Amino acid sequence: MDQASDLRRRVAERTRTGGHIDMRTLAVTSGKGGVGKSNLAVNIALAIQEEGANALVLDADVGFANVDVLLGRRSERTIVDLVQPGVRPEDVVQRGPLGMRWISGGTALTHWVHMSKEQAGACFDKLRDLESDVDWVIVDTGAGLNEASLHILGVVDDILLVTTPEPTALADAYALIKVVVRRLPGVCIRLVVNRCRSFAEGLETSNRLTSVCQAFLSYEPAVAGYILEDPALGQAVQRQIPVLVGTPNSRASQCIRQIARRVMGRSDAQPERPLGSARSGWREFVWKLQHAFGRG
Repeated sequence: MDQASDLRRRVAERTRTGGHIDMRTLAVTSGKGGVGKSNLAVNIALAIQEEGANALVLDADVGFANVDVLLGRRSERTIVDLVQPGVRPEDVVQRGPLGMRWISGGTALTHWVHMSKEQAGACFDKLRDLESDVDWVIVDTGAGLNEASLHILGVVDDILLVTTPEPTALADAYALIKVVVRRLPGVCIRLVVNRCRSFAEGLETSNRLTSVCQAFLSYEPAVAGYILEDPALGQAVQRQIPVLVGTPNSRASQCIRQIARRVMGRSDAQPERPLGSARSGWREFVWKLQHAFGRG
């Protein structure tokens, strides 16, 4: 059975049984730029779609529009357009491969952060109406430490922190963990080590970071998985086609699927700590965002 047929079977089965997956929210973040954060956010969403669930990517990387670029699409509207009269929430939702959806923010979010309370309130009120068949919201945050990203990390169920074996990437990842665990007690952070030359290198990298966190923060992040160095990833970015779509059988695609299954709790190799018990609907998630940004 090919990939598309299997996806249709899963979705049809889910519809027949009336199954519903409580919506979860997952932020993909990093201590520094250039480690593959946005790429992972898009491909994790696609892997979730392959598993028969519905994923929506919220591009919240202030100042950039990486999701649009990675998908080779130009969003006609962004989240900020909701401020305009007559613009409906469904007008800002774009359709991507495998039925994945995304809301573009990027460059427009620089204006969103500085909206008046009235404008932001109108925007959030419309977002609350975008209810229903979304099972997973994947939020692509800005890299590094900034207030907008920290606000978002405080309202999601789980966090994927992307790093690489490079010493600078590890140092920045540790700096982010230090701030997050102090500001957000009880937070669930899962590490993804990208661009590993081998699984052994990925394991060594995650062990180094978790050891430092244990020693100086009394906190141990879980490990979601490793992504092997693969030229298919770079080629996918150049072609503006997600690697799961362009080269579905590549090493990188297989690694990303394993991470997605682990995050969803569908992997034989379960996460080191269980998924958080907090589950919320779309309206509750938007309400949390509204209050996190002081717009409530």
